[in-house]
Amino acid sequence: MSEDTPKSTPLDLSSLRLMPDWVANFGQDNKQRRSDDQDGDSSERPRRDDRRDDRRPGGGGRGAGGSGFQNRGDRRDGPHGQGQRPSFGRDRDRSGPGGGRDRFAPRDEPPPIPSGVKVTIEPEDRSLDALTQHIRTQGRAFGLFDAARLVLAGVERHQVRFDCESERLVGLFKVEADGALFETREEALRYVLKHPEALATYYQAEEIELEEPKGNFTSIAVCGMSGALLGPPSHHSYQTLLKRLHNERFGNMAFEDYKRRVQVKTDAELVQKWKDEQRKGKRWTWLKDSPAEGESPATFQTQAEVENHFRRTHGDSAVSEVRTHIVHGSVRREQLSPGLGRLFRRVLEDTRKHLFDLSQRIAHGLEKRGLKLFKRRSGKLFVSRVKPRAIDADLVFSDRVAQIVEVIRKDPGIQAAKLLETLAPSPVPAEGEAKPEKAEKVLTDEQKTVIRDLRWLADEGYVIEYSDGPVYLGIQGDPPNAKPAAKSEQTAPEAEAATAGVDEPVIDESTPSEPEVEATAEAESTEPTAP
Repeated sequence: MSEDTPKSTPLDLSSLRLMPDWVANFGQDNKQRRSDDQDGDSSERPRRDDRRDDRRPGGGGRGAGGSGFQNRGDRRDGPHGQGQRPSFGRDRDRSGPGGGRDRFAPRDEPPPIPSGVKVTIEPEDRSLDALTQHIRTQGRAFGLFDAARLVLAGVERHQVRFDCESERLVGLFKVEADGALFETREEALRYVLKHPEALATYYQAEEIELEEPKGNFTSIAVCGMSGALLGPPSHHSYQTLLKRLHNERFGNMAFEDYKRRVQVKTDAELVQKWKDEQRKGKRWTWLKDSPAEGESPATFQTQAEVENHFRRTHGDSAVSEVRTHIVHGSVRREQLSPGLGRLFRRVLEDTRKHLFDLSQRIAHGLEKRGLKLFKRRSGKLFVSRVKPRAIDADLVFSDRVAQIVEVIRKDPGIQAAKLLETLAPSPVPAEGEAKPEKAEKVLTDEQKTVIRDLRWLADEGYVIEYSDGPVYLGIQGDPPNAKPAAKSEQTAPEAEAATAGVDEPVIDESTPSEPEVEATAEAESTEPTAP
């Protein structure tokens, strides 16, 4: 072929779409991208990753709302900033309390529930004593479910019992100093060494004045996460303090990563502040030591010395293994292992929803203190200072007492305030006389008499006055073989105390009652859930 023959132009087959778009438009895409960069406006240009995502089913991929990492376009104007590359797994989330925890790392799981441990919520003895005194003073019947809610309402009113079941081979470990409870002996020992209150049983700590560090220090290392002063890098205590701070507060990150966050500053004020801190020291004196005559007790200058001496001397006696242990309801979070604390909180919430088991324990404790149990009002369990009884057929009352009994018999469950107004109405203000809005109600002599007679009936068990207001006869209906009673002028004994005070009741101990602690399922189902 001669040189004069014109060269044939290559046939452009790109319009036939015989290849992928990213190949067919490769040259055009690069030219378009360079042109957009020169114009300074690349917000509207198409991106290769966007086109690839559009071709996928559903129109979504890693670059279009998918769950993958960021696409290449995000390097330019993504959330990492202008011109920065995403660091993927190396990126750290410094916003959390751990500071430096890998944000792609799995979150901490809740502590596991220990197996073979049973937790029971019990009423505290002092709360039962106070409840008994309240029932005796008021003379009213109190619902056992209400008593259970009252016990759970305050942490000082209940206690927590931990029992190891038979299948658990190793028991729990109790700290002798304050009764803290843990799953392992090492946890208990660390608790004693960490908390001054528990350590004070074995060592007396006191603040002492030390010498100021000698040397010409021009710089000081500062923790970049907590701001704590670590001291000059050339000081002998720097490495020890650095490792201790990392272990105590930032152990969830690598030590080398933590060291890179330490900042070295040349600030004279910070150096002087560190020197002032170093002048304040602490000394521990061994309380269990029995020095010979003329010798001083053993003392320790550092926490490490105290820990070594404590483990060597008191490691076996400071913590004991137990199968059963009771802690107060006000136990602090750090006084329990995380797993035991989680189990305690779970049982406490379950007890608030289902009060029956706790009400049985309260019933047993109140009966031991001389109170009487009975079932009324759809099988619910109540406690009172006397056992309800029926009005005998041959027992007659005065007209005044008989009138109280008749009103209650005709209207069972009448409120005590309504009963008082029915038998002894309050005086009506005269016409034109202004009635005070918030004046204290003054009882008339007749109303005081009705209250004394009602209290006498309640003390004898003929009438039940409940804590929420309603009043019933002790036993509904007439007793067997009842005969019409003839009226006589027998009067109720007058109480010596005024309306605000009540005599101690006379409790019939001749026929002690058996504890009725088996409440029906209906009683539990009708009770509202405790708050």
